[in-house]
Amino acid sequence: MSAAVRALTVAPEPAPEAADAKARRGRAVTPDYSVADLAKKWRVSEDKVLGFIRRGELIATNLAANLSTRPQWRITPEAVERFEKMRTSEPPPKPPKRRRQAAVKDYYPD
Repeated sequence: MSAAVRALTVAPEPAPEAADAKARRGRAVTPDYSVADLAKKWRVSEDKVLGFIRRGELIATNLAANLSTRPQWRITPEAVERFEKMRTSEPPPKPPKRRRQAAVKDYYPD
């Protein structure tokens, strides 16, 4: 084939819905975190993350099909953000200082 013919036979781009379906086949649609993902992100053990979930500090959802089996925890990005904000070492903002009233009391009225 000549270069001109090859240039005209460019493959069409796939439709957007086909690309979405292809992406869904490979991974989950939701960007939720697993216990292993958070353990790697925070550089702690998986047991530590499970302890946060057990104590209620980190909100997670059990996606296991059978609740009598091993739990499959998934944590939303909003729950991770709330947890990180709660555990930050930054002190809370100081309240504004209250100013005294500059009223002068007249002890000797005229």
